[in-house]
Amino acid sequence: MIFIMGTVFGSFFTLAVYRIPLKKDITHERSFCPNCNHKLGFWDMIPILSYIFAKGKCRYCGEKIRIRYLILEALSGIVFLTQYLALNMHFPYLEISKIAFFIAFVFMYITIAIISGIDKEYRKIHIGLILFGFIMQGLYILYLYIMERTSMYRYGMYLCMMLVLCIVDIVSIKKLGESKYPIQCLMLCSYIGACLGSELLLLIVLLSLILIFLNFIYAKIKNQINDKPDILQNNEIPKVRIGFFLGITTITVTIIETFITYM
Repeated sequence: MIFIMGTVFGSFFTLAVYRIPLKKDITHERSFCPNCNHKLGFWDMIPILSYIFAKGKCRYCGEKIRIRYLILEALSGIVFLTQYLALNMHFPYLEISKIAFFIAFVFMYITIAIISGIDKEYRKIHIGLILFGFIMQGLYILYLYIMERTSMYRYGMYLCMMLVLCIVDIVSIKKLGESKYPIQCLMLCSYIGACLGSELLLLIVLLSLILIFLNFIYAKIKNQINDKPDILQNNEIPKVRIGFFLGITTITVTIIETFITYM
């Protein structure tokens, strides 16, 4: 059940990553084939199975469907199931605190996954999604404060940081252009810090930098093998998808940290 729920969310992520940058509705408008615009039926939208039975093609126009949809649905199912097992939850004997933690993780995963997907495609971090994540995390922190008397200092500190960065982003909207991307990355870091704390945030940033470096080396070697121009030609700095790498490491570190805490 948890795995299936994760695949459904994975299917939603692919839809959101496609529609949000285009400013299209993600809740009320039915899914459709981007090639022939045919509205998809129920049997066309079953995660994983629809892709397999349709042999990776649209049933109406025959256009090939990118395999990333299948991969994201499967990975989302695995992430949900892994976190469920990490929490050592046993249905139907579920503890309220673990249910609340799992729900908070789901909202964080939704936020991070969609932000990462959009950043990978467009190299842009959607601020509205970060604000949504802050609101959901705020509700969880409020729950912890009421039920367990947990301090709200960490959340308040990162929320203030986020608001300051929002003001900077708005003020500099005409002056900086694409150079606003580092500010957006800092906003994402402030959200991750509000969710996981400063120690895990530092670990996530460090691991992200390592992944970025390895990806840079891989791209450089690949270009040399294929006799393509060097990625550093003309002294240009490669446009790295920082938000994408932050998202990958955040989800991975969260699951590992949960395993360590509840094992």
